[in-house]
Amino acid sequence: MWRVYDLSIVSNEKYSKLSTNNITKDIPLVPVRGVIYDRNAKPVALNELRFNLTLMPHLKKEELNKSVNFISQVMEINKTKLVSIYKKKNSPYNHKPITVMEYLPEELVYKIEPVLAQDENIHFETTYLRKYPYKEYLANVLGYVSKANKKDLKRNKIIEFTHLSGKRGVEKYYDDILQGKLGKKEVIVNAKNEILKEVKIFPPQTSYLVLSVDLKLQKFIYDLLEKEHKKGAVVVMKVNGEILALVSNPSYDNNLFVKGISYKKWKSLSHNIYNPLLNKPVSGLYPPGSTIKPAEALIAVSSGKWNPWQKIYCPGYLQIGNRKFRDWKSGGHGEVDVFKAIKRSVDVYYYKMGLKLGIDYIAENLKKMGFGKKTGIDMPNEKSGIVPNKKWKANRFHQPWFIGETLNAVIGQGYFLATPLQVAVNTALIATSKLPKPFIVKKINDNLTKPLLKDVLSQKEKKKLWMIKKGMWQVCNAPGGTATSYINTKITIAGKTGTAQVYSIPQEVKKRKKEEELAYFHRSHAWLTTFGPYKNPQYVVTVLIEHGGHGGSAAGEIVSKIYNWLYDNGYIKIK
Repeated sequence: MWRVYDLSIVSNEKYSKLSTNNITKDIPLVPVRGVIYDRNAKPVALNELRFNLTLMPHLKKEELNKSVNFISQVMEINKTKLVSIYKKKNSPYNHKPITVMEYLPEELVYKIEPVLAQDENIHFETTYLRKYPYKEYLANVLGYVSKANKKDLKRNKIIEFTHLSGKRGVEKYYDDILQGKLGKKEVIVNAKNEILKEVKIFPPQTSYLVLSVDLKLQKFIYDLLEKEHKKGAVVVMKVNGEILALVSNPSYDNNLFVKGISYKKWKSLSHNIYNPLLNKPVSGLYPPGSTIKPAEALIAVSSGKWNPWQKIYCPGYLQIGNRKFRDWKSGGHGEVDVFKAIKRSVDVYYYKMGLKLGIDYIAENLKKMGFGKKTGIDMPNEKSGIVPNKKWKANRFHQPWFIGETLNAVIGQGYFLATPLQVAVNTALIATSKLPKPFIVKKINDNLTKPLLKDVLSQKEKKKLWMIKKGMWQVCNAPGGTATSYINTKITIAGKTGTAQVYSIPQEVKKRKKEEELAYFHRSHAWLTTFGPYKNPQYVVTVLIEHGGHGGSAAGEIVSKIYNWLYDNGYIKIK
């Protein structure tokens, strides 16, 4: 009797519990990738509904050919390619439907799905195609998503379900946030894995980003460069580090990468001599030229070793042994104080300053002021640049440092390299006495990015800043200023031009060619970095024109138009 009870009652309870455990199942719910907006809530990276066509796994040859032939009757396909894709993905260990066609448009699927549904081996899965409606305007900022690799899968398990990951720009830097978080659906299934009942749903979580970038300003600047056939980089930044525009020209259509770029198109981009794939403001390294002179002047006048009021005579060169280190103005500048040195960008003044202070002292302080290290912007692949000194050269080349290298370094030449963003950040420091950490994402969901400002200057340096700012005002406003003739703004700005040579001129060449007489890739890079309004600095505008020649003539009109746009659109407030 006990045996009967055991079999009928006790065992029934036991196996009933086991049965319940076996038929409760969690189905992952995959989040849609987060939308990215510009600062004015304009979607700049979004998702378009698409469908993947799938075939059931483990189909025999006859079944596979039958399904493929059926598909070919409804739509144009390469049957051989489809079979090859299936066989490549099919394995005894795979029990999931196999995707053989991706990103089919909604309108097409609505037409063919009722027909193809007659074949029980053919199914459609909902997916989303990442779309970048503004293409080259924001490609360097946004980057793109594309097929995930094994390294991506190790980094974030959710990629196993989304199959995509960010590869450049904001899409890469904020990939984990944009991927979202998996949800799940608890269901009861029978032995055939058919859903009998939905128990509970835990929705997936999606996060969105709001850029600090103004799309209209970004387009305005990019179109300016295109119209004038100029290539390079532009940074427009609030003095607290908030980026309003980060332009790199030429650029590319980031939509090309989402479904997988063809080898032909990839080769045309990667071999392009104008480097469209490089995010030039953040990853481009250039000799900064004279844009470092305001920072160096501040270092000198605050050192206690250099009198800002003393007059240094400039005959147009500095003789060191048998070599003449030339000033950009062959006839010289005459008597020069710190204000004129900045206004006229007098090389000889800085040569003598460099010899007095020494390269190690100057380099140490330039690093403090934002050069030679990453700014910390929330973007991948930022470059550190190079602020050379004796130790750096010894480590890099195992050679001693020479006096001539000091003279090259103090005018932003030689080994010295910087990104346009570093120049912009340093300009903000001089404008406000605070070193900002630049940022491109203004908000993650409802969480605002808090600006971070570092207090890196000594009290002595802060007291001397007015001298540097006055010299920069003279650059853009005073007679003889290197940018005065090219600035036409509705507000008063201050700045510094730069002409950075990309190849050396032999000493025996007595008369230099004009920039426009040189071959394009032998022309100097043109810089103009500015802040405004002068008395109440709110914005920094830094422009680099590759092989543009003189900073004032190449960039002055662009800088002027940017400030006027900011003023006309209510960004600049005049008190």
